[in-house]
Amino acid sequence: MIESFYEITKQEIQDHENQIMAKDREMEIMEDNHRVEVRVYVQKVKHLDYEHKNNLKRVQTDGMGHMDEEKDLHEHRETVLRSTKQSLKLELKERDLSNEDEIEQMKQAHEKNLMKLREQFEKNNAALEARCQQRLRDLQESLELRRKVDIHEIEERKNLHINDLMKNHEKAFTQIKNYYNDITKDNLRLIDSLKNEIAAMKKKAAANTKLMHDVSQENKRLSEPLAAAIQEVEHLRHELKDEQKDKLSLRNAKARLLYLAQQVHDLKQHQAELTMKYRTMESDRNALYDTFEHTVQTIHKKGECKNLILEQRLASMDDQHARKGAQLQEILLAANLDPVQARRVTETLGTLLDSKNAKIRKLQYSVTKESKAYNDSLRTFTQKLTQFGIPEEEIRALGFKPLSSNANVNPAGLVATE
Repeated sequence: MIESFYEITKQEIQDHENQIMAKDREMEIMEDNHRVEVRVYVQKVKHLDYEHKNNLKRVQTDGMGHMDEEKDLHEHRETVLRSTKQSLKLELKERDLSNEDEIEQMKQAHEKNLMKLREQFEKNNAALEARCQQRLRDLQESLELRRKVDIHEIEERKNLHINDLMKNHEKAFTQIKNYYNDITKDNLRLIDSLKNEIAAMKKKAAANTKLMHDVSQENKRLSEPLAAAIQEVEHLRHELKDEQKDKLSLRNAKARLLYLAQQVHDLKQHQAELTMKYRTMESDRNALYDTFEHTVQTIHKKGECKNLILEQRLASMDDQHARKGAQLQEILLAANLDPVQARRVTETLGTLLDSKNAKIRKLQYSVTKESKAYNDSLRTFTQKLTQFGIPEEEIRALGFKPLSSNANVNPAGLVATE
């Protein structure tokens, strides 16, 4: 509406200027006509003078006899012509004076009309300025109300987002805490790492809270660009281009909204990455536990097999040694050998028995060494499981028991022979 009123006022001013230009052209035309008339009268005077000269020449050529008669007539006509010329000059001067008076009157009328048009224009301009000021105040109030509504909506979304983040973080923390309390209990290392992750998530939540606070502060700082926009509207009120400022503010608000939406999306992606990282760590822990259990079972089975084989061989050798001793006594009694031969046979058999006993001791040493290696492996894996937070009750529930052995807790390669 303001633009249309401005265009109408501008068109009226243009029409008045065109009327003034038309009046100026009429005055120029009248002056041109006056100059033409003056030139016509001058031309007539010249023509009369020319005719007079021609008549004078004709009279002179007609004869010198009529000189005196024509001289009087000529003088009379010359006097008449001079009087006519003088009257024409007076008439021309009067015409000039009348034209000047008419021009002065037209100028005065033009000045009056121009004064009226100027007063009318000033009145219209004052009314237009008052309407523009009123519309500017209305627009300022509307923009202020819109800014307050936008700030309130952004604060509500910020509070909702903060509450959702806090609930999600508390829920995740509670789930993690319950899970590790139920399954791992004293798994200190994993709990420390998860506490670090939870602390990082809390730092992230604090960073998000700070970010939302910065967003709120930036929204508050939007009042300064609004004041600058109002000043520029005041400066450009005659040009009425405040619509461009509104469009620019709207584009800035939309860009800020897209930026906040992108930040929310990035936070969700980061939360998903942390969840995947937690699941990966959990799967690695389960894989490590399964590997340990499989290794312990394999070592236990191998140790039992070796111990069983060695015990069987040792029992068979003891039985064989007892049978050989009984057979030797029976042979000595049946042979009725003299004491020297019996002693020689006994020494030979003693040497043979010593070698057999040495083999038996080696086998016993091998059994002791394998038992110690099994016990050392079981003790090492038990310590590792304890370090990973697995309770001792669950470790004993796996069914792995140390083998009975008289060896100490030195490394398996340091078992001493008897």
